[in-house]
Amino acid sequence: MTLGRKYQQSYGNAGDGRKIYASQSKVGTLSGCSSSISLCDMIEPPDYEEVAERLVGARDPLAYPPADIELCVAPRRIRTLTHVLPDEDLSKAPMFVRDCIRCYTSDYTVVEYKQRAYSGSSCGRERLAERLERLHAAPRQQYEVDAEPAVANADEMGGQQYESQPSSGRQSVASMSSSSSCNETLTPRGSWASLDLRSSSSDPLLPDLFERKPPEQLDALNEARRLENRQSDLLGLYTPYLDEEEAVERRLAAEMPCEVMGHRIMVICHQLKLELDVEPLFASMALYDAKEKKKLSENFYFNLNSECTKQMLSLHIPHADLSTLSRSAVFDIQNPSADIFLVVRVEKVLQGDVNECVEPYIKDDKNREKVRAGAQAACSRLGKYRMPLAWSCVSLLNILSGSNSLEREQSENTLSAGSNTNSLDRKASSSSLEQLRRRAGEVGGSLTRKGSIERRSAPPHPADEVAAQLDSFKPIVITVTSFFKQETDKLRDEDLYKFLAEIKRPSSALKKLKCIPGTLKIEVSPCPDEIKNGLTPELAKLNPYGDDNVRPCKEILPFPLAPAAVAHYQYRSLLYVSVREINLNGYAARAGSGSARNITVRIQLMSGEDQAMALPNIFGRSSCPEHGTESYTTVLYHNKNPSLYDEIKIKLPADLGDQHHLLFTFMHVSCQRKPVAPEQEKNVETPVGYSWLPLCRNGKLTCGEFNLPVMQEEPPANYSYIFPDVLLPGTRWIDNHKPIFSIALDAHSTVHPLDGYIERFSMACEAVQEGNIPPRIGLSNMEAELRASISELPTANVETLARYLPVLADKLLYLLVAPPTLAGQTLNISQDVFTCLAHLFTEITNLNEGATCDPHGRSSLISTYIQYQCTIPRPSLTDRDIGLPLPPAVMSDGSCKILHEELALQWVVASGATRDLAMQNSWALFELMNKSMVEYLYWSGAYEATRKSRFPEQFTDDITTLVNTVTSEIISRYGKESRLTQSLNNSLAFFLFDLLSIMDRGYVFNLIRSYYKQMCAKIASLPQAVPLVHYKIAFLRIICSHEHYVALNLPAGGPSGGAVSPAPSAHSVASHSSASPPHQLGHEFRARHYLAGLLLTELTNALELQSPVLQCAAVNAVLSLLTAHDADPRLANPDVKARVAALYLPLLGIVMDAQPQLYRGFVSSREIPPLDSEISQLGNLYTTASPEGDYKQSGRPQFNSETSRNLLMCLVWVLKWAGRAALAACVSDLPAPRLQTLLALIDVAFKCQEYKGRKEIMKCTQQNVRKTTDIKAKLEDVILGQGSARSDLIMRRKVGPSNVGGGKRERWRKDWVRGGGGKELPTSPAHPLPDLSATLSAEVALTLLHAIETIVQTCNNLDSGQSVCCTALQVLLRALQRNQSTTVLQHMFASVRALILKLGWSCCGEEWGMCVVLLRHCAANANATRAHASATLYALMRQHYQLGNNFSRVKMQVTMSLSSLVGTSTTFSEESLRRALKTILMYAEHDADLQDTSFPEQVKDLVFNLHMILSDTVKMKEFQEDPEMLLDLMHRIARGYQHSPDLRLTWLNNMAQKHMERSNHAEAGMCLAHGAALVAEQLALGGRGAALLERVTRNALDESCADALHHHLTRKELQALLEHAASELMTAGMYETVNEVYKVLIPIVEEHRDYKKLANIHSKLNEAFTRIDQLHGKRVFGTYFRVSFYGARFGDLDGEEFVYKEHALTKLPEIFSRLENFYSQRFGPENVVIIKDSNIVDLNTLDPDKAYIQITYVEPYFEAYELRKRVTHYERNFNIKRFMYATPFTADGRAHGDIGEQCKRKTILTTAHHFPYLKTRIQVVQRTQIILTPIEVAIEDIQKKINELAAATSQEPADPKMLQMVLQGCIGTTVNQGPLELAQVFLAPVAEGTQPATRLTNKLRLAFKDFSKKCQDALKKNKNLILSDQREYQRELERTLQRFTERLAPLVKHTASHAAQLSNGVGKHDYKYQA
Repeated sequence: MTLGRKYQQSYGNAGDGRKIYASQSKVGTLSGCSSSISLCDMIEPPDYEEVAERLVGARDPLAYPPADIELCVAPRRIRTLTHVLPDEDLSKAPMFVRDCIRCYTSDYTVVEYKQRAYSGSSCGRERLAERLERLHAAPRQQYEVDAEPAVANADEMGGQQYESQPSSGRQSVASMSSSSSCNETLTPRGSWASLDLRSSSSDPLLPDLFERKPPEQLDALNEARRLENRQSDLLGLYTPYLDEEEAVERRLAAEMPCEVMGHRIMVICHQLKLELDVEPLFASMALYDAKEKKKLSENFYFNLNSECTKQMLSLHIPHADLSTLSRSAVFDIQNPSADIFLVVRVEKVLQGDVNECVEPYIKDDKNREKVRAGAQAACSRLGKYRMPLAWSCVSLLNILSGSNSLEREQSENTLSAGSNTNSLDRKASSSSLEQLRRRAGEVGGSLTRKGSIERRSAPPHPADEVAAQLDSFKPIVITVTSFFKQETDKLRDEDLYKFLAEIKRPSSALKKLKCIPGTLKIEVSPCPDEIKNGLTPELAKLNPYGDDNVRPCKEILPFPLAPAAVAHYQYRSLLYVSVREINLNGYAARAGSGSARNITVRIQLMSGEDQAMALPNIFGRSSCPEHGTESYTTVLYHNKNPSLYDEIKIKLPADLGDQHHLLFTFMHVSCQRKPVAPEQEKNVETPVGYSWLPLCRNGKLTCGEFNLPVMQEEPPANYSYIFPDVLLPGTRWIDNHKPIFSIALDAHSTVHPLDGYIERFSMACEAVQEGNIPPRIGLSNMEAELRASISELPTANVETLARYLPVLADKLLYLLVAPPTLAGQTLNISQDVFTCLAHLFTEITNLNEGATCDPHGRSSLISTYIQYQCTIPRPSLTDRDIGLPLPPAVMSDGSCKILHEELALQWVVASGATRDLAMQNSWALFELMNKSMVEYLYWSGAYEATRKSRFPEQFTDDITTLVNTVTSEIISRYGKESRLTQSLNNSLAFFLFDLLSIMDRGYVFNLIRSYYKQMCAKIASLPQAVPLVHYKIAFLRIICSHEHYVALNLPAGGPSGGAVSPAPSAHSVASHSSASPPHQLGHEFRARHYLAGLLLTELTNALELQSPVLQCAAVNAVLSLLTAHDADPRLANPDVKARVAALYLPLLGIVMDAQPQLYRGFVSSREIPPLDSEISQLGNLYTTASPEGDYKQSGRPQFNSETSRNLLMCLVWVLKWAGRAALAACVSDLPAPRLQTLLALIDVAFKCQEYKGRKEIMKCTQQNVRKTTDIKAKLEDVILGQGSARSDLIMRRKVGPSNVGGGKRERWRKDWVRGGGGKELPTSPAHPLPDLSATLSAEVALTLLHAIETIVQTCNNLDSGQSVCCTALQVLLRALQRNQSTTVLQHMFASVRALILKLGWSCCGEEWGMCVVLLRHCAANANATRAHASATLYALMRQHYQLGNNFSRVKMQVTMSLSSLVGTSTTFSEESLRRALKTILMYAEHDADLQDTSFPEQVKDLVFNLHMILSDTVKMKEFQEDPEMLLDLMHRIARGYQHSPDLRLTWLNNMAQKHMERSNHAEAGMCLAHGAALVAEQLALGGRGAALLERVTRNALDESCADALHHHLTRKELQALLEHAASELMTAGMYETVNEVYKVLIPIVEEHRDYKKLANIHSKLNEAFTRIDQLHGKRVFGTYFRVSFYGARFGDLDGEEFVYKEHALTKLPEIFSRLENFYSQRFGPENVVIIKDSNIVDLNTLDPDKAYIQITYVEPYFEAYELRKRVTHYERNFNIKRFMYATPFTADGRAHGDIGEQCKRKTILTTAHHFPYLKTRIQVVQRTQIILTPIEVAIEDIQKKINELAAATSQEPADPKMLQMVLQGCIGTTVNQGPLELAQVFLAPVAEGTQPATRLTNKLRLAFKDFSKKCQDALKKNKNLILSDQREYQRELERTLQRFTERLAPLVKHTASHAAQLSNGVGKHDYKYQA
């Protein structure tokens, strides 16, 4: 798959969910690419340095500033008072240590671009936030769509009041409705309407409406008002819409290096004591991670002993330094997690067995003095030895959630005055052992207090939650009231982790631990930014440092799980020695040496073998000297194999050498004092063994875990140079030299890399630079060793490389420019060093990717190094050397080359792997070259020279070659390695971007041209090259984001700026003698404004291509540039901005050319029916042909919505800022069709930036955020191919930091460090906030309005002026239909009034649209809008009257508009419209000029007429929730317009719309059919008019009228109505009616010879007839119910009777429920009663205060003759107006009785119209009743069964189930008693002769005979259909029928009396009457 093909398949519409275009063959291709980008069309760039001064003077505000760059020194920020430095003489330290210290203490040389902040490349999110904040401060725009519907609420209240008072003075709507439907006459309109209007209030009148001013003066006044309080930052408002991910020009600025810090918490120790307080206690605390099983910090040692207990140790501790008296510490948490614990360990002076010592503390020992004396004795004798006593812990989670970690019941208290008053001191009410255990079991895991992590629902990243809380939790004081006793066999860290895990999940193991009562009170809070009296882990004082006599606060060194891979910042060289285990079980005591049971180890750091060489580098603990020469481990009584937890902290010397080692002396401490004289007592300690560990071998620091053997005697001389595991001859070792002593050495050093490759490199460099070559290597092998060490350096551990990056990279740069010499020969290692440097950058970038890389893959470590930390070597210059050109001696001085020249040279000559590495890290090498070039300008003095002479020619040649090489690389590899080529392309662009500030700008332009030439040549040769074009656009976007982009374009119109061609070659003069206008992208424009010309050419080409990716990219490139201009304070002056806008005037032509392709589907907040559908001319706006005829791009797909919106915003920006004269000049140059196109663009711009309303925006925001996230990922893959740095970055952002780079190389997250993550940067929302959106929409509207005014004023005197003005008016009217702010509306109305005056009669075609728009705004809630709309409507009337002394046309249009408006709009306020009508009335009364004419009177007539229509609307609104009543009312209003066809048609359409909303498609079709009949009548179509549609509906004749009236109806309308009616009827399933509609339509279409339409019609007919056939026997139609209303609450509905048509299959309970619920809401449930029977209602029995509704199911009723005509199910459900329901009764009043007395009443109802009709309920106009005698009821029942049997028998194909079901119902054993009983009751008396035969008995007899015959036929047919298993069932049926026939035979036998009776006629007992 080619790349282009891949693009076209995967890319879609960005703004609208990025829809994938349907036609894949067109999208993503570059058809026309080669032709549009002609190589010969490559413009020669101007020689900028030559022409700049001439074209843009130095004083011009847009001139390039002379001093734009500065090289300055940024002091290194340190937190301590002075730099942390070693105490030793550095001259003796290794070179690497010296290099590190130089790096950690030197200041930074920084290049400062003074105006770079204005560049698009550095527009950070902070600035975006400031910009948005500034915009938020702007005055808010008011929109009608956001207004609270206060008026509507008032209406509802009024409606309720009206309903509760039905007898009000105004006639109720119900009465109007009912009277109109009964007798089809209008209710007379009362004069109350005019009275009501006269008494209402009006809006203030506009004072200048009657003033006669010249049009020019009026325009100037309107313009001045428009320009007041405008928003200058147009695109700032649009920034939330912009795609941040697209901003390829953004480069993350390097951050100034600083110390790495995590989340810091401060712990202050307030109290530590046991209940038995008799001796000093010593505590330490540290952080532990229970899950990772790792210690997270060094120990903080503290004690809170009172002065008297301290005195007990005075013999052993001579003095205590202040630093050891600290009681507060700052812990740094770099890996937050829910498993972190603060563990506190307590020790005491060695006394004996722990169990015995603890006993007095646990039990309430009464003999306290004895205990105190024992403690005193121990302190005086063994005061320098410690033993473990107890421990406790606090969960970090509990600190954060504010719950005590070791107590359940807490009481809140405040601390003493000195402490933090916000903290909560939680004290326990009891300290029982069970409570402690229970609470210990809850620590961490089962907290449920508010605020704890567990309370939240399954957090996705608990660590992130913890991190967020660490910086903001409330300070808390935690009180621990008991400690766990320290078990001597469980002292190791592994045992501690088990305990912590058990504390997290309660277990029985903790119950075995003994508890010691006591109190530990600590306060924990987030660490403040500034610590007073703070000390670093090296005990250096933090700045500021307060009083030297105050206890300091110590920073505790963190031991992170994975140390951050960032460069070291300060000198640190600490070693932590952890003693793990000693095993002296194998110790054999020599005579007199004693035992080895109470063991301690003395640890010393030795710089020699003599005891005097012990260094005072061991940190003291608490209340002791801060440094000492020795440290002792804790003692476990009588334990030869102790496991310990001691951690000794040592400061390593800077000049660490082979002589430095650790000496361990093992002592037995004698605990028990023997009863001998003091002078005879032996020493307390006895040495029992020795061991040691050398700290440095071959310059490498010793680290790690060691198991050492122990020597039983003092070590021999020179022991320190060998490791103790070497068995020296003649020495005695404990346990046969077995390793019995376990220790771990952990170094925290910033000068010892602990990596073999780095150490090898540093030693090799030291050897060749300082000449001390190690003998093991020798001089002859030194060069090879150096090369090997350089080539292997990048294979070192990458995290370590990152930490030492500044030191190593500085060394490599030094080797590159100043290669060392060996034996007088300079080593040729430049290519090796260059390769190593590039390789090193690759490793660092790969390490950081995704965490600290920007979207371009620029590692923050490397960019920080280049910008701040790198030290670039430079030749030594004397003062006389300064100036250009530099003396040859300097340039050829071999001691030091110039870095940028060397980098360029090495890159150009590189090949193979070196070249590949250089290309991979092009960005870093380019930035390094830039830094070097700026430094060179300053140290050489070249900055003072002209730009052309700053750099030697050889270097510029190398740069040219390099640019060409990189461009070739992009071209050759773009398809295979998209990630690399994208990075290269952007890096090259940024390099040239930077060069524009440093080098000859004309030279840089030529480099850009060179790049362009190569790219265009390649693109022209390829069929598919979407990525290359995309690269080209990105390249240009980066270049154009330069802070001096405008100056680089040599803008015209300045103080000295002429229109001189910048590069007037003979060719250009010859071929371009006729200067092109400024708005055309001509040769002259492109030659002068080089970058702008390139950008706009690129945009033109991209829009002609068929790739949405490229279209979007090119448009966004221009838009981002314009956005940067709006944000640039240098361009704030409107005159300056107008000159900038002149650079973009060709955009007008570009966008006009692209107009046919603009996206049309911008979602409008509401429909705009009148103008969009009914002004046909506006359709032409979108199909305007270009001057060349048919537009050449007509076959191209639309742009996507995002591209279109952004392109239009570019146009709006140009229209806003272009100078008035320049814009007018452009407009006057345009031919009429192009002006129409421009106006069409303005119309689309109005549409796409329409304000949607606050609610809509807030609703869309969330889903857009979600959608955008997914889109970005897809888009990245498309543009960049898989695996780009940017797509990786986006993926990582999506996945979240915790999933990034799993495994061993976990990514470091910057937000863990740097002061706890710093402030959250504000993110750009995916959708703008409503306020900004409102302001943007208003500003865009005003800009477009201004443009329309400019066009109108410019074209007014031209030939095409009238047509242009008409189109402008149309555009304005469409804009007025959209949501506009009140401010904008006032200006728009002013423009409309001006246009009305200018156009005169020419606007006469627009009244309909204008009236609708103006009336809609007359109904606005905002007073100002309403006042202006009223004034404009009055101005329109006045203008028409003055032009023709008659304004009947306007009167009719206003009336029609109001009718249309009130019928369709549900949101409009009639109160507002009433005020507006009153205002118009006031204008008529105050219009002095026309007072003597009939005009004021005509206006009053019109206004009162409008007010009556409005009053109807009020009633409609009151019944908005009652669909039947609403449609009755609409029907009445429509009838009122019987003699105004246009208005009647409007109301019929409104009714159709309402029916469609309720899915009453048959009624909607009827409304449209009536409309069609109305049109047919007016057109007198076919000589028959409305009668043409009689077959469609018999009601169509209602539309007949005697006289033809004035109307605007055409056959086109008729055709549309018929088509729409057919569509609705098809949906309703009335297929036969569809045929009748098309019978009317087909002749019309045939007459027009529209064969396509005919084909469509016949296909629809085919579908209709097919459906009839397919659905035969399965069709269902409406269900009918009779509904009667009784009760005064219904007003005039009381006593009325209707037939309701409901949807098919509606059941009686459903309509019961619907009507009951509806009227219950109106009248209250207690006042509504549903009558469920169909009997006649006795009104006297009804409660007058209640509302009664009687509902009965009715069926269509037909006479026998009708049934013969209406054969099908459809025919019996269409055009029906008679309905029947039956009511059973008996003579005595009961409903049901015996068969002989059961009568039935059939009621036949006739409605006023045939169903289906214009509405779903029709009034009953006639009712007929038929009473059936009992025998007639019997005859009817039998005949019904006969019919059922006949139907089942004759059915084809036969249905056995149906047949059997009918048979069972007629002759089944359980039912045949029914027919037989009927025969017995009515026929038996006749057969017996007791009663005479009558006509009815004979009819019943014949019916029974027929019934018997039909049963036999059915049984016979069933016999043929049944299967074998039903034969028995058949026989049973036959037997039953046989019995039935036998019993029936005598009853139905023919007798003489029957014959006689038949000849005599009907008997007297037969009765049938009508009522």
